[in-house]
Amino acid sequence: ATADPELAAQVHPAFALTGADVIWHARAEMACTVEDVLARRSRALLLDARAAMEAAPAVARLLAKERGRDPAWAEAQVKAFRELARGYCFDDAASVAEARIGQ
Repeated sequence: ATADPELAAQVHPAFALTGADVIWHARAEMACTVEDVLARRSRALLLDARAAMEAAPAVARLLAKERGRDPAWAEAQVKAFRELARGYCFDDAASVAEARIGQ
C-alpha cells in the first residue's frame, strides 16, 4: 500500500476503507462491483449513503484496474450504485418518519 498512494488513501474521509481494502475485498471476498464493496463488504452505504455515493468513483476506478475493466465499466458502476444509494438518502422529516415505520 505504501508503494501506491491510492491504495493507502481512504476512499472517502467518512470511512476507514482504503484502496487496499477495496483490492482485498476483490481478491479475498470476490467483490466484483461497487455495490459489493460499499454495500455488502464495508457497509458504507448503510453508514452514510451520501458519502458512499461520493466514494463510488474511487472504488470503481480501483475495481476496474484490479479486474481489467475499462472506464465505461467504471462509469456504469458509479451510475448504478448512485441510483441504488439514492434510496438510502432521506431529505425531509416525513421521509425519515415513513422509513422508520416501514411504509
